[in-house]
Amino acid sequence: MNKLRVNIVLPFPTSKPAGGPKIMYEYANRLSQLGHSITIYHAIKRPYKNSKTPLFIKQIMFALRGISRPKWFLLAAGIKSVIVPKIEDKFIADADIIFCTWWQMAFALQDLSPAKGKKFNLIQDYEIWTGQNDLVDKSFNLPLHHVVISKYLQQIVFDKTGVMPLHIPNAIDTDIYACSIKPGDKNPYSIIMLYSEELRKGTQFGLTALTELKEKFPQLRVTLFGVYPKPQNLPGWMKYYRKPANLRELYNEAAIFISPSLTEGWALPPAEAMACGCAVVCTGIGGHADYALDNNTALLTKTENTADIVEKVSLLLTDNSLRLNIANNGLQFITSGFSWHKNVHDLETFFYLALNK
Repeated sequence: MNKLRVNIVLPFPTSKPAGGPKIMYEYANRLSQLGHSITIYHAIKRPYKNSKTPLFIKQIMFALRGISRPKWFLLAAGIKSVIVPKIEDKFIADADIIFCTWWQMAFALQDLSPAKGKKFNLIQDYEIWTGQNDLVDKSFNLPLHHVVISKYLQQIVFDKTGVMPLHIPNAIDTDIYACSIKPGDKNPYSIIMLYSEELRKGTQFGLTALTELKEKFPQLRVTLFGVYPKPQNLPGWMKYYRKPANLRELYNEAAIFISPSLTEGWALPPAEAMACGCAVVCTGIGGHADYALDNNTALLTKTENTADIVEKVSLLLTDNSLRLNIANNGLQFITSGFSWHKNVHDLETFFYLALNK
């Protein structure tokens, strides 16, 4: 097969870790390793996105911050990564494939010349948080090749379009996230959770549950991590790590991972924790469903339900055999059922099929 020129389009420069860009960077690295030529474009201006700051001011700000290449993710040396004012023909090189994520970027791609590549859109969530539901749904019907990261997103797109998109679930890099402390060797009262200021992550329900659990189990040890500053009113018995470089170590030191999210596309942190031997307690939402099987690889809770989180975590704290069963099942499932090698092979095959039509 001929090696491809692939343009990857992101909706903004990424100064801090985020799941959506992380997946696109992972594809960039792995496609580059296969010999394909990769250019990543970070757009400053997006369709249907108003900004009070003039475009040229944003360009200067991003240039001064030097974030055309993410500092939190190591891109392969051969990958070109740039910031452009907007996704228009004059800023984008000709290629065989152009591959975007985020609904606004799908609209940007539809107006590009065919010379910029066959057009692909990776749908990583049902992105209706800004209230532009009609536009998000419309993006699914654009004449692009759509790919989804979870089965629940696959069903949403099918319901909106009548066309079944390709499903390529996320995967975990087990060279990074691996179990170095066996579940049976962990402190059973150690818990880890992502802290986020985004309401859809449900952090407030998780924090309330942890406070109630601490009253029931005084020996509880809690670790939080995230990209936001440490919350001011965080209790002293909760440790907080901002942008930790040792996240694998933190996962491995914990016995239980809690994810109280209200909505996700295909949540990475619970899966990363699962790969590090944590027993996962998470909400029964579509973005957890590909890997969180209730009473098998995880314990599921209702959304916005602190009492349910407390109940399910208490089960693991009082029944060590249940915790070990959930943790070992999850570890086996996530490391054997999801593969970056397979994902890239499937995506590459999809690219070639589209080019040969």
